Amino acid sequence: MRTFVTTALLLPLVLGACGDGESDSAPDDEPQLTAAEAVEQTCTEVRAGIDEFNRQDYAGTIEHFEKAKVPATVYAKINTEPEADALLDAVQYYANLPAEKYPEAARSSENFARNKTVTLEQCASGEPIDADPPTPV
Repeated sequence: MRTFVTTALLLPLVLGACGDGESDSAPDDEPQLTAAEAVEQTCTEVRAGIDEFNRQDYAGTIEHFEKAKVPATVYAKINTEPEADALLDAVQYYANLPAEKYPEAARSSENFARNKTVTLEQCASGEPIDADPPTPV
């Protein structure tokens, strides 16, 4: 996993070095994400992904977990506690799970269940998650 984190963090630097000298990245004097900001951005996308899953929009679920990868990676780098790595693992699992595999994995996969526990425990909001989405008309 650390290899992925290192690769994910170094790839933009390598690609940026190949550009035309102009950079889209933030200047060095701009503050980087704090652990609190990184986990908040991660959990915002995780909660949105859970909402999409509950609506049976698995492509939308994947989209939100893809968006959560960057802040989850930052969070895991800043926070050396095991829960940060567990959240990153869960985000990567759901982002990489093919949409057509979601229904069966939700019913029978131990990995799915373990990662569900991680995301719900770490990213719970004060509002209940809609476990029973409305029936489409």
